[in-house]
Amino acid sequence: MAKPIPAEASTDHQIISRDELCARLQDRSLTLLDVLPKESYADAHILGAINLPVAEIEGTARRLMPNLSREIVVYCGGPT
Repeated sequence: MAKPIPAEASTDHQIISRDELCARLQDRSLTLLDVLPKESYADAHILGAINLPVAEIEGTARRLMPNLSREIVVYCGGPT
């Protein structure tokens, strides 16, 4: 079972549209996180996205994204 997100990292979340994401791809204050497996990321991903497969989030997220106050957009291949 997955551990809960620490309270200091947990904030309200929202879903953004594809159009909004496309409009913000050059926004340097945005962290784009691809949670697909490494193979899927290698095949195709959004330019500038960080790959962090779901299974590795707990052990790697703080190292790859030390500033959790930044806005983070997470994407995957579809509903899970």
